[in-house]
Amino acid sequence: MLEIDYDAFDDNLLSNWSLVPYLRYGHVFGLYACNSLKGFAIFMKEWDNPRFAYLVEIAVEKESQEKGYGYYLLLQSLTHLKNNGLSSVFLTVDPNNLRARHIYCDKFGFKLAEYRNNEYGQGRDRMFLQLNLENWTPGASEHTSLEPEPSGEGFMEE
Repeated sequence: MLEIDYDAFDDNLLSNWSLVPYLRYGHVFGLYACNSLKGFAIFMKEWDNPRFAYLVEIAVEKESQEKGYGYYLLLQSLTHLKNNGLSSVFLTVDPNNLRARHIYCDKFGFKLAEYRNNEYGQGRDRMFLQLNLENWTPGASEHTSLEPEPSGEGFMEE
């Protein structure tokens, strides 16, 4: 996971120290192809409302990007969370990251809940997005979801 994190972001957002609590206390999903981890998504439940979750990170290795894997990973993760009683998912995104905003907002239906100035330091604003899972229909977008192959490919809850 650390290699994919570095590969996807050109910097490590995760570390050996942060990964362990996420694996033990969060909800981590993995995307596998050819028996190899290609991507992952990490969610944490909100302390005051356990029906809310926050997407800490989603990452797909560079060589597997632009193939629909990230879409499939997020679709399967959100579907799992919805089917297990969560009502809302939140995340933050850089306002300048138009590709991510398109995926989150246009393809999945996330809505702007709040604009946060200097969220990650001076000049590092974030858009705080929310998806209401109770009104969300999985796969209701123009994208055709991938079907995992039986040869060691697919989606797995960690």
